[in-house]
Amino acid sequence: MRHALAGPSLMMCLGMALPAVAQNTPSREIMDQAQSVQASETQSDGGAETPSQDAALPAVPPSTKPDLVIAPIPLSNPAMGTGLAGAAILYYNPNGSSRPWVSGFGGGYTSTDSWGVGVSHNMTLADDRLRFQGWAGYGVANLRFYGIGAHAGTSNLSIKLRDKAFAAMADTQYQIFHRGFLRHLFFGARLFYMNMDARASLPLPNHPNLTPPAIERHSQISMIGPSFTFDSRDNPVDPRKGVYTTGALGYGADWLGSDFTHHKLQIAGNGYFPLARETVLVVRKTLCEASDGAPYYDLCLYGQNGDLRGYETGRYRDRASWALQGEVRQHLFGKIGMVAFGGVGGIARSGKDIWKHTKLLPAGGFGLRYLASKDANVNLRADIAWGKDGAAFYFGIGEAF
Repeated sequence: MRHALAGPSLMMCLGMALPAVAQNTPSREIMDQAQSVQASETQSDGGAETPSQDAALPAVPPSTKPDLVIAPIPLSNPAMGTGLAGAAILYYNPNGSSRPWVSGFGGGYTSTDSWGVGVSHNMTLADDRLRFQGWAGYGVANLRFYGIGAHAGTSNLSIKLRDKAFAAMADTQYQIFHRGFLRHLFFGARLFYMNMDARASLPLPNHPNLTPPAIERHSQISMIGPSFTFDSRDNPVDPRKGVYTTGALGYGADWLGSDFTHHKLQIAGNGYFPLARETVLVVRKTLCEASDGAPYYDLCLYGQNGDLRGYETGRYRDRASWALQGEVRQHLFGKIGMVAFGGVGGIARSGKDIWKHTKLLPAGGFGLRYLASKDANVNLRADIAWGKDGAAFYFGIGEAF
């Protein structure tokens, strides 16, 4: 039986994700799709459901035989266009632990002439109480930059940026409690590095300040700080109940070579509630805050990670953002299902301004689901969503969150 792995299990899958991580992060969606493919392998042999790496330990240890999985990953979203990625994932178990080690290589290309390659590695030690995940990659992304602040996205003025970036991340977390409710909680630390080299198109007439400063377009950040995960989901691929929450607080460290010394907080939480035998309600809340001095590419980008669908990721960006949304998932018949979703969020100049001066950005939509593999229990998804600026179409593997 193949097993799942936690977190963005194929961060490597799209090095093309890397410049997007810095600028318009639709890449996160790509990575999550790669995770869905990888996690689906936990059930591909017809075995019982296996929780994710961040969930309770499986009752039966995985096989020690190496297992290679090769998977295509389709993609379509407003920021990156339409394209295809691929990943080769190797499962192996050198220490006979309850979870396999997973190493991977991947890359992809989209219709906006964006591309990238990357590698990743995930492993567990100390009877699965110590978990490590890391990735590195290089990519090029052609993206639109609308400026910073509540009114930038509304103005519909943008320039084109060609971002070239190398990035790497390492995260280690430890399970402090063995039993009870807190056994789902892991604490640790994260290190993130990115080197950005962005080329801007010609400035717009009468709007020269729209182009990010050169000191930010050609720079690097090194962030270090605490991280945590809480995962009580009953199934990592298609959960019906439980909670999945992640968080990280990074500090720019000049002693690690960072050109900026800002800090950034990111928290995301999902709650899954069964309403009927074939109906599930999912509620998601996210929060982001970046301090003064953050470069344009490491601000809070609205629309990232599906928060909210209906907005081009990064069109609205500032030092703080939040989103609250709900989604009802309903099986219809055979391999067909549908979802309806809606929510509201916004951006603000700081975390304190979220409650008083938020630029509200509501969105809603619906989508169809097709069960691509019954054994793997993974869906192809097609969503259409409406935000303040119009409609947007999304296609991919696995759920949006």
